[in-house]
Amino acid sequence: MTTVSDAGIDVISRQVMPPGSRLMLTARLKVTTNGPESTVDLTGQLHRLVSEADVTEGTVHVYCGHTTCGLLVNELDAGLETDTGQALERLLPHSGRHPYRHDKDRTPEERALHGERDNGHAHLRAVIATHPELHVPVTKGALYLGQWQAIMLAEHDGPRTRELLVRVNDDLSHPA
Repeated sequence: MTTVSDAGIDVISRQVMPPGSRLMLTARLKVTTNGPESTVDLTGQLHRLVSEADVTEGTVHVYCGHTTCGLLVNELDAGLETDTGQALERLLPHSGRHPYRHDKDRTPEERALHGERDNGHAHLRAVIATHPELHVPVTKGALYLGQWQAIMLAEHDGPRTRELLVRVNDDLSHPA
């Protein structure tokens, strides 16, 4: 598994909402992954979006609309990435070494639509090791993360270009 800093992340759209709205900012991120299994650190880009939204207390919602990658919060550490990759390989071996029904039972039409790449392992790894969406608190104008925590996209079927939806909400703009 390889780590990519936020250099592979582009903001493809951004809209700052008018004052008084609970939704303060919405953005779409294009994330380019560089290997079959890789992790992209989203934390820096999300910090920048929170700062731009000028939210003191609120939440960041990140949504990943893909089925062979997903989001996670954990320590961004090369050793941990290696350990995770090895554990996932033991639990869910690559499709080339295991006959997943997802891969083997495809019709010619499904293969034409989805491509020839066998990726049953990537779907299952995304199911057990990641989430399609995350909600992260914002407090005192910053993401509320533990000392070692980072927000990451984990790719299990790359290299690919992925799109994420990010929304920054303000908990103080509307009284309870």
